Amino acid sequence: MTSRIVIRSAVIPAWIALLSLLALSLGGTVAGIVSEPPGTPRIMAMVKDFALQGDPLFVSLAEDPTGISPETRHLAVYLRFADGTEGPPAPIFPMPNRSPESNRPSGREIQGLGPSAWEVPRTSGSAWLALVGVPTSAATGPALVRVVLGNLLVAETTVDIRSRTFRKEDIRLDDSLTSLRTDSDPVKTAQAERYLAIIARTEPAAVYLDQGFVRPVAGERRTSLFGDRRRYLYSTGGMAPSEHAGIDYGYPRGTPVVAAGRGRVAMAEERIVTGLTVIIEHLPGVYTIYMHLSRIDVTSGDIVECGQLIGAVGATGLATGPHLHWELRIGGVACDPEALIGIDKVPDIRTMGPAIEGR
Repeated sequence: MTSRIVIRSAVIPAWIALLSLLALSLGGTVAGIVSEPPGTPRIMAMVKDFALQGDPLFVSLAEDPTGISPETRHLAVYLRFADGTEGPPAPIFPMPNRSPESNRPSGREIQGLGPSAWEVPRTSGSAWLALVGVPTSAATGPALVRVVLGNLLVAETTVDIRSRTFRKEDIRLDDSLTSLRTDSDPVKTAQAERYLAIIARTEPAAVYLDQGFVRPVAGERRTSLFGDRRRYLYSTGGMAPSEHAGIDYGYPRGTPVVAAGRGRVAMAEERIVTGLTVIIEHLPGVYTIYMHLSRIDVTSGDIVECGQLIGAVGATGLATGPHLHWELRIGGVACDPEALIGIDKVPDIRTMGPAIEGR
């Protein structure tokens, strides 16, 4: 018995391609085969043929040919990079239910052949997904995508990890911001530990997301980009390197901030460094984070819909001016949140002093 992983470039919008598993019905190339002991489910999976450093990467799975068995529910997916380092395992989750509107046929009409995209019939439990994060520091070159059942390798293939260019910037902090970032504070330490514990948590039943992300503010005025390599220049003469884990949108205080996607509010509280902060859980181990708000309009435990108001832009915590810091974490790995809305990533930096945040 053999397993196979089908690898296919995204030639239609990635979210639609993955959620419909359209590529499985259109074919592809067999990229990897491994043997299976008796009783191991035969798994067919699909990934893109490449990912950039900092990208989220979907892997879609289906048992060949009859659907997911109970054993399959315990599958996990992880990446092994070219330098031998490994990413955290990501659990699989059932394909999110789509609204009737999103199931409608779409695409251009091809003469004599009908529409170029159509709804693919689904049976409950017949297709599952995993979402893994590629770190910004990931080694470039072929990485193994490994599907495992406990310690048993079920299937694997390669995905090409490609390099990405990140900006560099120096940020000067005044006395108060230097103190805020460097002074020892047991409360700040406890808050950091709680924050890290939340974004590291993986709940297999936490499947809320039902579509791609929307931008959390009504505009594209980015003042800092994902992955910026920063140096904090302290007023005391010291310096500390840092990597920007999200995207900053510079807008006036009070500008509405909405949930990027459907999810459960995992945190809604004030923190010393990041100010008024909201964390939303969208999928197992997948969170978006909204920092430096001027107000919070949700509470922990709330289920929020895509585009629902959750707060407003502010400058609370370690910030030089009003802005929203928006972040995506997958298994604790910081990834480019804009990759899940497919918007143009060309910087839209207008005249404004950079707004900053810290941990």
